[in-house]
Amino acid sequence: MLTYLINVTGDLLAVSLIIGVTIAFIDRRCKERGRLIARIGLALGFAAAGIRAYITNTRRIVGGWRVGTYGYLTALVFFVLLAAALIVYARSFFRRDASEEKANRADTVISVLTALLISAYLYCSLPSVLIYPFKFDSGGNGILSTDYLFRLGGYLLGVITSLIAALAAYQIASVVDRKGYRKLLSFAFISLNAMYAVYDFARLMSVLTARKIIDSIPLFQFAAASNNNSQWYAYAAFLVLIALSAVIWVRSYTAKEPYETKAEHRRQRAIWRSGKRYSIPLLLCFVMAILCSTWFVKLNTVVIREAPVEEPIIIKDGTGTDLELRVPLEMVNDGHLHRFGYTTPEGNPVRFIVILKQENTTNYGIGLDACEICGEAGYYENKDGQVVCKKCGVVMNTTTIGMKGGCNPIIIDYDINEGYITVPVSEMLNNQSRFKK
Repeated sequence: MLTYLINVTGDLLAVSLIIGVTIAFIDRRCKERGRLIARIGLALGFAAAGIRAYITNTRRIVGGWRVGTYGYLTALVFFVLLAAALIVYARSFFRRDASEEKANRADTVISVLTALLISAYLYCSLPSVLIYPFKFDSGGNGILSTDYLFRLGGYLLGVITSLIAALAAYQIASVVDRKGYRKLLSFAFISLNAMYAVYDFARLMSVLTARKIIDSIPLFQFAAASNNNSQWYAYAAFLVLIALSAVIWVRSYTAKEPYETKAEHRRQRAIWRSGKRYSIPLLLCFVMAILCSTWFVKLNTVVIREAPVEEPIIIKDGTGTDLELRVPLEMVNDGHLHRFGYTTPEGNPVRFIVILKQENTTNYGIGLDACEICGEAGYYENKDGQVVCKKCGVVMNTTTIGMKGGCNPIIIDYDINEGYITVPVSEMLNNQSRFKK
């Protein structure tokens, strides 16, 4: 449960706050057409994220890492264009003392760029969240199993927390603007988007420097520091909005607003109450964000005792080329998880696992020490003798090891005869790209 709560809030909270403030900014500053364009951008972002999630989950794309990388780059480009547009159209957009034609042009340009930026944010952050449900039943126990329901509960709690945070951010930003503090809303809009642009730049650099497309130690160190402290982006966004909430609370008691009728006075007070009311769930979401990156992580941390990587027997052909790998059955007939490694001629270490499924049989679960969803994270055996994915914590149904699907080990060809499990070296060569050097 905690795994998915932590993952979902980590993926969505910061971008939820930013989108909430961004939509409020467009709603308060643009005309009806601009608001419609922003909603279209929001819908396009969800659609693009869904398509990317489908492609990623079914692996129907070559060079899939580029898909996310292009998203980070696109978001950065749209942010730069939006910043330039805000500078160029500042007079006609913010001050409204230009002609109606110039004001309409400013509305259109800025709302289109903002809509595209929202789409890029969702495209970058949402796909991983959409993929998580496909991991819930990786053990094959069914949707009514306790494990499945716990994972679903953590996932839904993370999604609900993010939605509440977005709604609270939208309402607080709107109230600040409605009460005349327009510069505060503009500051929140620009600062939160600038902060996320830095985050996207760090994610882009983490990919490009890791693959040596950009060979820069300072950029690599910056990207690593950003990724290791990614929770601070959400904290910063929360602190900006909490500052806006503080303004609402203080001014609700000190502001002397003129009114002509009691109904108008009640309407003014209702706006203040709305801002104060939404500051409470915002603060609770902030507390949840802190818990998800501190205490919950500690509670969810599992001490992993990995099985050692053993060496199989290497059989060569007449030319001295590695032909097949052999594992004696007596090495793996104890019912525990065993890991074996082979280093390819290119220097890539490839691992595969073996576990006896049923005592006194030759029914073994055999596959790579990696899966389609969590990559090369691999598996370990817990104290109850269960095989567990090291990345997402899914417990494997041992009987399904050797079958396709979910977090199950990637299947490989093998044979069992004359007291040995035999794996062709070609299987190691074909799958070496799944493992890092």
